[in-house]
Amino acid sequence: MRIKIFWAIFLFLITFVFYFFSVENIWFSLDDCGNVIAGIIKSKKDLIRIFLEDERNYLYPINFNVPQANFISGFYRPMQHIPFSIIYYLFEFNVKAYYFLNVFFHALNISLFFYLTSFFMPNIFAVFAGLLLAFYPIMDWITWISTLHNFLATFFMLLSLICFRFYWIKNKFRYNFLAALFFLFSICSRENTIFLGILLFIFSFIFSEYKNLRLKFKFAFNKTYLFLFIYIIYLVLRIMAFGFESLPRTFNNICMRFPAIKELVS
Repeated sequence: MRIKIFWAIFLFLITFVFYFFSVENIWFSLDDCGNVIAGIIKSKKDLIRIFLEDERNYLYPINFNVPQANFISGFYRPMQHIPFSIIYYLFEFNVKAYYFLNVFFHALNISLFFYLTSFFMPNIFAVFAGLLLAFYPIMDWITWISTLHNFLATFFMLLSLICFRFYWIKNKFRYNFLAALFFLFSICSRENTIFLGILLFIFSFIFSEYKNLRLKFKFAFNKTYLFLFIYIIYLVLRIMAFGFESLPRTFNNICMRFPAIKELVS
């Protein structure tokens, strides 16, 4: 365990130092100011508001007519506004402080990724995998402040996977609960982690010790049923935030891209 802690700290430090101190001139760009200013949490009302709004409301001037979203097309990413608000109250508009968030969570993700992969391969290979992830070529957007949701989603996803791994081995409810909770935080950070619960169900089904399909399905369901509740909660949150008003327009857009769907339902 000590060697794992050593390598985790090593990967965190080398990643953080490289990215944070290699950038001298940095400033807000694109939708950064909108995300920071419009998403500041000043009261309980603001906290509720960020969980019930389309992220795109923060990306444009107030006089811009943002296309109406629905529970499918809306950007639901409220989690990043919590650390944004903390940084704002501590440092106001010191851009280096916001950049610190991106670098900190990226470095933390590398350590978590190493810890997770070290369960399945020798430490030296897990370290190498962590270095590959830390310094893969397409990292220029780390200076884009508004991409914090990417790092947060990855952070909570890795925590969810680690907790699920402990639940798989120790079969203690608290690990399953934490895995599901972190999954909720992950999809509330960015939508691209939404398939994690489904993938864990498939994993549980495939690696079940049972041969009978019904028993394999029951085993997988018992392992991942809390993730089903998370999907329901997330669906309700999106419906509360966006509603169904523009759903027909979204369906028409899908049919334009996939004509076979229109022919199928017509």
